[in-house]
Amino acid sequence: MTPALDVTRSERGGGVAIAHPQRDAPGAERARLSVVPTDARAADQLVQTMRLVKAARFNAAARLETKQAVSLFTQSIVALYFVGLAVWQAVYVGQIDDATNRLMTFVQLVSSVFTLMLGLLEAMNDYKMKAHHLQNCALAVSELAQELRIARPTDVQEVQAFRRRYNDALRACPVNHDRIDFLFAKLEETAADRPARVMLSIRHALDVYGLYVLFLAVPPLIWWVHQ
Repeated sequence: MTPALDVTRSERGGGVAIAHPQRDAPGAERARLSVVPTDARAADQLVQTMRLVKAARFNAAARLETKQAVSLFTQSIVALYFVGLAVWQAVYVGQIDDATNRLMTFVQLVSSVFTLMLGLLEAMNDYKMKAHHLQNCALAVSELAQELRIARPTDVQEVQAFRRRYNDALRACPVNHDRIDFLFAKLEETAADRPARVMLSIRHALDVYGLYVLFLAVPPLIWWVHQ
């Protein structure tokens, strides 16, 4: 009688089973694969997605708050250009030559137009309210991610329930983060190289400060060019 038949008889008789490498290998592999259930992996992936979206929305809220502060500062300085030149013309009336007087009037007109444009942009974009919505959405997603991380459900229905709550939290927010906010969130999760960080920082600076630096620089630049 062959050893394979002895193993079979032992198993049937309820005796001590002898391990059969070729036959037990698939079962062992299945046991190893079943250590982490598919639904648990889905829950972990959902947690990771929530973490990225939470970070992206926090980044978006901070970016919009910075843009609001820079916008208000720019409006104040551009208005100061207009008021300062008008006061200067009134104080030194008769002592300013015609060319300088015309230049000052032109810079005042440019400054007044820029002030109007900045006011319209601020009213249209409403950075403060958008930042408020994004901040609340990020807090809701963060709380849901923590709850999911603690629960670690393995049932499909439970994971789907968390996914629906996550989608509801996103739909409740009337604004969305930009791609640059998401890229910054991914950059915080991974060890990106220095050039990528520098390029992303430049893009962020241009997005936040670019337009306002232009508004601040044009009136003095016009004055400097015509001097």
